Amino acid sequence: MNNNSMRVLIAEWVPSLNKGELAILIGMLKTFEALGKVEVSIFSFYPSLDKERYPKNVKIIDVGSDLYLGNSLPERSRLFRVGASLFAVFQHFFFILLCKILGKGVSRVTNKAIWREYCESDVIIICHDQVSCVSGFILIFSPIYITLLAKALHKPIVIYANGTHNFGRKIWKILATYVLNNVDLITVRDEESFSYLKEIVWHKERIHLTGDPAILLPSANPEKVKNIIHEENIDKNDGLLVGAAISREVLSNAFQKHTNPATRYKKAITEIARVFDRLVENFQATIVFIPHCIEPYQHRDDRVVAKEIYDIMKNKHKARIIVKEYSPEELKGLMAEFDLFISSRVHSVIGALSMGTPSCTLTRSSDKRAYGLIGKMLKQEEWIYNVENLNTDRLFARVTDLLSASDKIRKNLPSIINIVKEKALLNGKLLKALLDSRLKRQDLTRVAKNEHQMKNYVKQKPT
Repeated sequence: MNNNSMRVLIAEWVPSLNKGELAILIGMLKTFEALGKVEVSIFSFYPSLDKERYPKNVKIIDVGSDLYLGNSLPERSRLFRVGASLFAVFQHFFFILLCKILGKGVSRVTNKAIWREYCESDVIIICHDQVSCVSGFILIFSPIYITLLAKALHKPIVIYANGTHNFGRKIWKILATYVLNNVDLITVRDEESFSYLKEIVWHKERIHLTGDPAILLPSANPEKVKNIIHEENIDKNDGLLVGAAISREVLSNAFQKHTNPATRYKKAITEIARVFDRLVENFQATIVFIPHCIEPYQHRDDRVVAKEIYDIMKNKHKARIIVKEYSPEELKGLMAEFDLFISSRVHSVIGALSMGTPSCTLTRSSDKRAYGLIGKMLKQEEWIYNVENLNTDRLFARVTDLLSASDKIRKNLPSIINIVKEKALLNGKLLKALLDSRLKRQDLTRVAKNEHQMKNYVKQKPT
């Protein structure tokens, strides 16, 4: 490792099979450019999968192996994950105890990469996206014990571009208060999260409203996008070109009068299929289903949803299902080619809007991300559709209105996107300011200590 590099540890997992999450990671790396030369390490539960998809300059830490938690933890039962999380808690508290006893010498008694990275990092980052600063992601309570560990190691710890709107029970809010008031910097990507968290943070100067790093994802070059269009047999000159990225999770929240999520989902895909059929019939549209998430567990593979909608559609000849995996940059480039985009995946909509493509977001009332990021920050609230009231006629009317307003939307988006990109880059600038201030304090402390030692030497020196 180069001693001149700033070492950043992202102490949680970013699933690379979810292209929205991967877009966030790539955007985070863009914000780190404000630090100068950096070396980034990140946790992973699927190191072999993530190694193929993460940027090549990111070092992967195999959390499952290093903490003896076994393989494929995200796919295990909830009970197993709770047990694994408690074991991780125990190991971290034992390491904290070692830090208290051995101080800097603790690095000499560790033989796992995770502990070395904690010790050698210049800053630890937690709680990206909407990861809770209490419950964490996959490993329960990880933000709490990682914050404790950072304090024991005298490392700066940062909550980075987070979106949290409600901790629920009082006990969770109490635990959140500990974390929020012991980290060194909190950046928040939407106004509602900022207002909510600011009420809990005692030192207001530590919390800042920024933007979502995913907006910084670059697009694949036009030639590569042209090749994708050719490979996927997409005809850009055959009527309206409509992209779609639909998730089971969101559609399972439709038709709330039904208690069974499977029933809600089945009725919802029928309504969506009818909307797509009408787009074909009224606008000679071609529907292109893109796989923005292909996680094979917990019903999170968009290709499965696309196939089920396709099977219901009458106009199958005008639908294309992309089954091949593409990078987030390639998907973003492809979304620029659509006349319209209809999606229930928030970060796919962010990608489409950043390329100037008018988009309709399908979501539920509890998804504050959509209303905060797409509605307020990107000023597209009019084009957010609540699936709890899903109805073919109403959704088709909304999409038709979107098509009518598309020229105006395309004209207004560039200035909006530029502002949001600047807000996203602010994450890195604030991180740099924090680290610079700590280095300055360390330098002042070192100077003061040297001066004190010199004065003692002069006093003790015989005349």
